Amino acid sequence: MTDLTVAAARDLLPQRRLALTAERKSPKTIAVYLDSVARYVAWAEAQDLPPMRRTSLQTWITSILEAGRAPGTARLRQQAVRRYAAWLTAVGHLDAPPFQGMSSPKLDQPVVDPLTVDQVRALLRTCHPDAAGTTDRPRALRHVRDEAIIRLMAETGIRLGEVITLTADDLDLTAGLITIRRGKGGRGRTIPVGPATIAAIRTYLATRQQQPHADRPELWLGERSCGLAADALYRSLRRRAEAAGISGFRPHRLRHTAAHRWLAAGGTESGLMAMAGWTRTDMLVRYTRANASERAAAEARRLDLGRF
Repeated sequence: MTDLTVAAARDLLPQRRLALTAERKSPKTIAVYLDSVARYVAWAEAQDLPPMRRTSLQTWITSILEAGRAPGTARLRQQAVRRYAAWLTAVGHLDAPPFQGMSSPKLDQPVVDPLTVDQVRALLRTCHPDAAGTTDRPRALRHVRDEAIIRLMAETGIRLGEVITLTADDLDLTAGLITIRRGKGGRGRTIPVGPATIAAIRTYLATRQQQPHADRPELWLGERSCGLAADALYRSLRRRAEAAGISGFRPHRLRHTAAHRWLAAGGTESGLMAMAGWTRTDMLVRYTRANASERAAAEARRLDLGRF
């Protein structure tokens, strides 16, 4: 078969889900891939265009970019459709992959400023709302939980999605180690944590034991007899950043902060890659561009090449 109808492309999506599940892709990856393909197929149907044509996919990607969506979004959606087409070819629904060799949208590479020490301290202060008062009332679960998470993310660079999936069995606080069972790409790793983070986690665990839903398997609990979902943690950290007066905050900046502080303190690049769970050096460059800019500025001041 040299082409595929919109109806056939849509009807084969359940089989694609099964294939991705058998490959042990994460539920989030499966959802993103299938959503992207479903969007593309619906668009092709509305435009009355054959979905497995190069010009159709190029037109769709162009429309996404012209609508103001981020190049990263366009790239991810194009990648999902291209992999779907490659799978269709592999299982015999297409004679050849129609998008082979197609270039992806070029990505911008902005410098992401890490948080300063003062900004991290301001975030942590929001977890101590009664610090300036006289009350000795124990802090609420959300405060001790978020302090532990902020310290953990800012020290180790652990991803928000990795934070959410932790269980109590992943902690070895005596040894100062936390095991991430399945990070991005299915890769696990063990990361060290320092005394301040360990103390914050212990404080959280003591408060956690008093909760009516403390028997849940998740490490991090919400306050409504449930576990802590990723979007709930995202919103909680954003609210704290707003209260701390930090603009342009996303939780991922804590990962950049950890990488920046690691190198600034003299840590090795190979050690940082192991800590962050990276296997490619281009990720190292992306996350440490701010460090490189600072080093270049310091070198330029030392050389003073403007003096003639």
